[in-house]
Amino acid sequence: MASAAGSPVLQHVVLFSFPDEPTAEQAGDIHSYIREWPDNIPGIRALRFGEALFTDRARGYQYLLYMEFDSVEKMRSYQAHPVHQKFLSWVIDNNITPLAFDYLLTEDAVLLPKE
Repeated sequence: MASAAGSPVLQHVVLFSFPDEPTAEQAGDIHSYIREWPDNIPGIRALRFGEALFTDRARGYQYLLYMEFDSVEKMRSYQAHPVHQKFLSWVIDNNITPLAFDYLLTEDAVLLPKE
């Protein structure tokens, strides 16, 4: 899978672990922050966010964020954006542990669909 420029798409995946079960306020806050991104942060190609269905298998992680960018530079721009920085401050203030993983969608990474 390639970006419009022909380079591989970058996938950015983050798991979030709250120190305790998220309160209704925290759950609302995390959703509100992330919903702001498409209208305020340029360069996001895809954005998905969801809550774990099977918490016994999630090892303490309650939420997953999935994003795609056309380049490492666009992801870095998103990370430095003030709207994301505000969210990151909220994550730190709430003692939430993020676990991030980034990779490129190269031929070796895409197993299905076969193109």
